[in-house]
Amino acid sequence: MPRRWVILLILVCIALNGAGFMFKIFEPIPLYDEIAHFLTPFVLVAVVAEIIYRNGGDDEFFDTPRHAIVTGSVIGLLGAGGWEVIEMLLALMGASIYNALPDTIFDIILGVLGGAAGAYVADHFLDRLFNRSRTDSSRPRVR
Repeated sequence: MPRRWVILLILVCIALNGAGFMFKIFEPIPLYDEIAHFLTPFVLVAVVAEIIYRNGGDDEFFDTPRHAIVTGSVIGLLGAGGWEVIEMLLALMGASIYNALPDTIFDIILGVLGGAAGAYVADHFLDRLFNRSRTDSSRPRVR
């Protein structure tokens, strides 16, 4: 992925989440919270996948599309779970954050789905970029 795309995607996530907190618009605007909780892990997993690919670690984490999805799901689960813990701590400190149990569970599910989607898209894109087989990353791509 070109560097400017990576920077742009990260800035979009920062702006999306920052605006949500500053203007308290996660809940009042329909689907804002859901988009933020899906898009953020999507972008972060895609960026992490590219870093792993560029450092030669694709054989361990992104060797097949299925393994990429599992890896992305786990990254999304850890990120979303960690973020929900931070939200709970912020609420305990007095910040006005809506963190009812159903919302928390749904946010974590969206994080897992976003992570899986980010890993799949990154794996598909990066396999083409590095001219690797979709089923065995140690082999070149066959047309």
